[in-house]
Order: sequence, then C-alpha cells, then structure tokens
Amino acid sequence: MVLVSKAVAISGARDDDDGELTSIQAGQIPFYVEAPGAHVSIQGLRFIRPKKDAVLVYAVSGLVIASCKIEGAVPVNHGSVGIGIETGPVTISPMNPGKPENVSGTLFIVNNVIDVAGGTALDHTLGVLMFSVGVPGAQVDVHISGNTITNTTERSINLYQIDGRAHIERNVITTSTILGNANVNFGRGTDVIHVTGTGSYLVAGNSVHSLWAAATGIRVQGQVAEWPIIGAVVVNNDVNMEAPEGTVFDANSAGIDVRGNAQDNLILNNRIRGRARAALVVAINQPGLVATNNQFILNGLANFEASFADVFVGPGVMNTLIVGQGTVIDQGEGTQVVP
Repeated sequence: MVLVSKAVAISGARDDDDGELTSIQAGQIPFYVEAPGAHVSIQGLRFIRPKKDAVLVYAVSGLVIASCKIEGAVPVNHGSVGIGIETGPVTISPMNPGKPENVSGTLFIVNNVIDVAGGTALDHTLGVLMFSVGVPGAQVDVHISGNTITNTTERSINLYQIDGRAHIERNVITTSTILGNANVNFGRGTDVIHVTGTGSYLVAGNSVHSLWAAATGIRVQGQVAEWPIIGAVVVNNDVNMEAPEGTVFDANSAGIDVRGNAQDNLILNNRIRGRARAALVVAINQPGLVATNNQFILNGLANFEASFADVFVGPGVMNTLIVGQGTVIDQGEGTQVVP
C-alpha cells in the first residue's frame, strides 16, 4: 500500500513495445489517499488483480482518477471496490455520518476501465463507491463519466449521501451474472446505478446492462427521513434488464425505481428493454417517508416485457405524473396519467 498524504500527481506511461500502461501487480489497496486539503491526481495506471480496492480515498480536496485500468479483483472479507471514496462505515446514518468534511472540491472519476471479475456468490465486488462526502461550505462537485465497468456482483456505481452535485454520465456498465450472497440471503436484489441521500444528482446517457435475476437498473432513493433525495434527474439512459430465463421477479425488479423519501425527481426519455417485474416504479419502502411529485415522462418501453405492469405506483405515494408510458397499476394518491 502506498499512502498518499499530500498534493501529488501520479501518472503512468505507455510501454513503447506493447502500448500497455504502467502496471501495478496485486497489492492490498495499492493507493490509499488521506490528504486533507490537498489535490490528488492518479492517471494512466494499470492495476492487475488488486486486493480489496485499487484506490481508496479517505480525505482529499479535489481529485482526478482518470484513464486507468483495473483488471480483476481479489475480495478481502468478501468485499472489493475498484475505486472507493469513503469517509464513513457502510452503515452511515444521520447519527453516524462518518467524516464527510474530509472530502471536498471537484472529484473526477473519468475514462477508466474497471473490470472487477473474480467475485463469487460469496463476495460483493463494486465498481465506484462514494459514501458520505461534502458539507455545507465545502461541498463536492462529482463527475463520474466515460467509464466502462464490468463484472460487478454488487452495485456498479453507488453514491450515498453527498453534499453538492453529482453527474453520472456516459458510463457503459455490464454486471456479472453472479449476485453477491448478502442480497440473496436477505431476499432482496441490488441496483446497477444507485444514488441516495441529499445532493443534486444527474444520471444521464449511461448504458446499463443487468444480467442479474433480482435487480433494478437505476435506483433513486431516500433511505431515511433526514436525508431525502430531491430533484434528481435521470435522463436519456439505455437500460437493458437481461434476467436469466425462468426468473420469478419480486418487488426489487425494475428498470428504473424511485424509492423511499423521494420528492420532485424526474425520470425522462429513458429507453428500457428486456424483462423485469416493472419498467418504472415509485414506492415507499418503510413507514414515515414521503414520496411525492415524482415524474415519469416519455420513457421508451417498446422492447420491454413486464411481469406485473409497465409502471407501478405503490401505496402512500402521492402526486405522481406519468406521461406516455404503457400499463399502469396505481395504488397511490393523486396520480395523473397522460397517455
């Protein structure tokens, strides 16, 4: 492990003979970034089967991780992440938010090739993970774009609780056929792209190909009352839900899902194909949360097969606007459907 503790630019070079990037073989978390107040850049490196994470960031003010390759993963304690920016535990909460003040500034994760092949059904291998970053007065501006992410057994892009803006754009994602066992054991699926908590989220122009049986392609979620998700925009994405033949879909199966404490979110002009329980869902997954004024506008479902309904509005959901979709099962209040 290399500890990065101050401002630095780390850049690889291509070999003149074979054109390959400067390579780092194995190693447990080859780069660990704890550089409070400093800008760090890591570009043009090839990570070959890193253990746990290729890059893990705990503190930084401005970050670039660009044009790197991650080839394979070696999970540690059944977990592995290609690129992780984490200031708290996986189970962050309003009472235990970690150290979001550690990470601020503009964060670029762009044009990387992240292949986390190597996870089994006992493992959780993720592509890009970001937990608890930014605070008022020191917000973040996140750009996750142009990446190719493959063979994840858990969320390919997972952002949880940011203060600032996040742009997830033009990524090409194909999951593994394997789903990590914790999801299976708890009877739930997972999501390919997952954004949750406060912040301003744009999810645009991504190609999402899910090969899991129990999954949502893109999930917009507010998990707790204190951290609602408000005003997220999910637009112009291609979502292909390619579940195995014979799959019996459950409530976690959807192309795009708005869930929990979610208000004023816009799902616009996405193309959803393949098979799942529903193409579009808005639902409340626990008491005390509010889902209201969410909109599904002109999403393309011509090549989609639903086992339940094209659009499902769950109990307690309020004031949903649905324009130009197919079959609708509405258990909410104040839903407006415009053919």
